[in-house]
Amino acid sequence: MHKVGHAMLLINNDNSNNTPGEQKQRTPIERVLDIPELWSTILSYLNQKRFRRLRLVSKRIYLACTPHIHVSLTLASQKHVDVAWDQDFPSNLVSSLRIVSIDQFSPALTHLLDQCTNISTLDINVFGLDIDFLQELLDYCPRHLKNLVIRSEGFVSLESIVETFLQSTTIARQIQSLALDIGSTGLFETDALSWTIFRSLLDTCRSLTSLSLSAVKVMDIPESLEEINPLHATKATFPNLVSLAMTLCDISSVGRIRLLRMFPNLHTLDMTCRNDVFQTVGEESVDNSSAALELNYQDLCEQLRNVHVSSRSQSEQEGLFRFLGHLRHLERLELSGLATPGARLLDLAEGWSRNKVSLKQLILSPKYRKLTEEELEKVLLKPCFSKLEVLDAWCGPDLILRFWNHETQRSQLPFLETLRALHLRKEDVVSDLDDGAMEALNMTLKQLPRLVDLTVGTKLEDFGVFQGMGRDPEVLLPDPRTVVYTGPGAVDWSGERPFLQTLVIGCSSEFFHHRMSDIPRQVGKRFRFLEDFKFTGFT
Repeated sequence: MHKVGHAMLLINNDNSNNTPGEQKQRTPIERVLDIPELWSTILSYLNQKRFRRLRLVSKRIYLACTPHIHVSLTLASQKHVDVAWDQDFPSNLVSSLRIVSIDQFSPALTHLLDQCTNISTLDINVFGLDIDFLQELLDYCPRHLKNLVIRSEGFVSLESIVETFLQSTTIARQIQSLALDIGSTGLFETDALSWTIFRSLLDTCRSLTSLSLSAVKVMDIPESLEEINPLHATKATFPNLVSLAMTLCDISSVGRIRLLRMFPNLHTLDMTCRNDVFQTVGEESVDNSSAALELNYQDLCEQLRNVHVSSRSQSEQEGLFRFLGHLRHLERLELSGLATPGARLLDLAEGWSRNKVSLKQLILSPKYRKLTEEELEKVLLKPCFSKLEVLDAWCGPDLILRFWNHETQRSQLPFLETLRALHLRKEDVVSDLDDGAMEALNMTLKQLPRLVDLTVGTKLEDFGVFQGMGRDPEVLLPDPRTVVYTGPGAVDWSGERPFLQTLVIGCSSEFFHHRMSDIPRQVGKRFRFLEDFKFTGFT
C-alpha cells in the first residue's frame, strides 16, 4: 500500500511539467491513476478496517478519495455495534447500513447513528421486526437517507410497517428508493395493502423514484368496475416514479391499469405476479368491441423501456402481448411464465419493427424452451433486433448454425457488431447437435468484437469451441519493460477479441475426467480479462 501511494505521488509530481508529447508516451497504469474516480474505485476494494491507514501514505490522497469511497457496514450482533466506540472508526465514510438480527436500541447503536451522518442507504433485515424498534430507528435516520429496504419474516402486518414508515414524515418525503419484502404471517390478509394506504404511500413519498414490492396483495380499488369509466383512469399522477417492481404480488387487472396510469414517466417495470394481472378487461362494458381492448393500453406507459413480465395462463397472454405491442420505446424485455407460440412472438416483432422499436436485450426464460430454433431465427431477423446487445434463450449451437453462411464463412446474425452478451442455455450434448454446429459457433464467436459475457450450456467434450479465440496460450505476453503501446511499432491487442469477462460452460463426463487440468491454460491464459468462470453442471 505504501508503494502504491508513493508511486502515485511520484506520478503526480512528474506530470506537472510533462509536455503533450511526453504524456502520450505514458503507460496505461499512469493514465488510470490520473482519473480520480477510477483510482478511488480501486481503493474501495481495500479492507475496510485498514482503510484509515491510507492517511499514513498521503493525507492528500485520503482527502481526495474520501468523497468517492463508500463503506457498507453490517450490524449482525452487538459486537458489530460496539465498533462505534472505536475512535479510529471512519464514521464519515459509512454510506450504507445493514441491520440484521438486532431488534432493540442500545447506547452504542444510538451513538453509531449519531456519528454516521452520511448514511444514504438503510437495509433492515430482521426476522421478527418490532414496530416500536422500526419507529425509533426511522427517527434516528440521518437527513441524507435516500434508499430504504425493509425485510421481515416475523408476525407483523404489512400495513403496520407502511403506517409506521409514513409517520416519519421527514424520512418519507426524502426517500427516493423504497423496497418492502414482508413475509406472510399466515394470518388473514396480513400481507394485504389497501388501496387507500397505497395511495397515502405515494402521496407522502413525493421524491420516490423507485418502488419495489414483494409478496404483497394490493387490495382492489373501492369502486366497482361499473362505476368507473372504461379507461380506468385516475386523476392523481406521480411523474417522479420511474421504476416499479412487483414480485410475486397479487393485483387485479383493473388495479394494474389504474396503477400504471399513475406513473406516466415509468421507465422500468418488473411485474411477475401470482395472478392473471394482464388478463384483458373491459369487453363486457363496451359490448365486446375491439375498441375496449385498445382503451386499456392507449397512452399507458409511453416511456417504458425495461420490462420483465410473466404470463400464467393462455387467457392472460392476449392482454400481455397487447400491452407489449403498444410500447414504442422498449429496449429491454424479459419474458417468463408460459411458453409463447413462435407465431405470436413473430407478430410482436413485426409490430415493433413497423413502429421503429429497437431492442437491446431479449431474455426468454427456460420455460420458453418449446420455442424452436427455426421460430427464434425468424424472430431475430426482424429489424427491431438489428442492434441487440444481450440475447439469453433456451437454445444451443444449432441456432447459431442457422445463421451461418458456408460460402462466405460469415455469420448472418444481424447484430454481430453490437452483441455484448450471448447466453445459450440449452444443456444438450454434442452428439445430438446438427453437423457443423460447434464449428459454426466457434467461427461466429470470433466475429463478435464486443462480446464480453458468454454462456454455452452444451456439455462440451473439449476446448475446440475456443480455438482461435482470445490469446493463444502458447504465445508469451510481450515484456512490459520493452513493449511499445503507441506509434507504428505498437502491440496490436485486437487479435485477442473477444475479451471475455464472464464464461459459463457445460461439462460432460469426458471433459470432467480428461480436460479439467487444461482449464488454467485453455481458459485462464486465453481469456486474460476473465473475471468469472463457472460450469452449468455435470453429466
